[in-house]
Amino acid sequence: MREFVILARKAPVDPERFLGSFGENSRVEYLAQAMQHALLIAKGHRADTRLTLVLENSADFSRAIIIDGASLGSLKGWTERALVEFLVDVLRRGKGLAKGEEATFIDGVTVSATSFEHLIRNHAYALLVLDPKGPDIRTEVELDDKLFVMTDHIPMPRNTLKYMRRLGASSVSLGPVMLHTAQCISVIHNELDRRA
Repeated sequence: MREFVILARKAPVDPERFLGSFGENSRVEYLAQAMQHALLIAKGHRADTRLTLVLENSADFSRAIIIDGASLGSLKGWTERALVEFLVDVLRRGKGLAKGEEATFIDGVTVSATSFEHLIRNHAYALLVLDPKGPDIRTEVELDDKLFVMTDHIPMPRNTLKYMRRLGASSVSLGPVMLHTAQCISVIHNELDRRA
């Protein structure tokens, strides 16, 4: 299983604010792009991939949207707008969840009221954090059973990085050029595909 977690610090948890921020400063459309790059392949989607989007801009608790390609059915559409509207529907389903609660939206998609720290602390896979100063992904001997952790356009907070290091996180670089989150996912998929 390929696992990706994206920490979206500016993306609103409130469904109406999320939808209203499409094309605005919080740049929620990049989450749709991340879904496209994480899950779509020609003539289908990746059944070997799980994508978790952690939205932190909330009046109560962060929400984690977990999309599991192994059990995901078909969606209404894969355009940016359709995927943003899909995420809005998921957030509506998760509205009012108490801390630690989760709800199923459709097969393969759940929403949970949990923090990023709690999510990664309780994860079974070893953490790999994208860092331009880390060792090149092509020199990493083992990439299976890793949780690839990345953020939006805002750099990962230092305290969060320190916390992940205490959990045993390693760094990995995708090359000399800083890429968008969705592009990072494609590069990682390509590296894993070539090793298969």
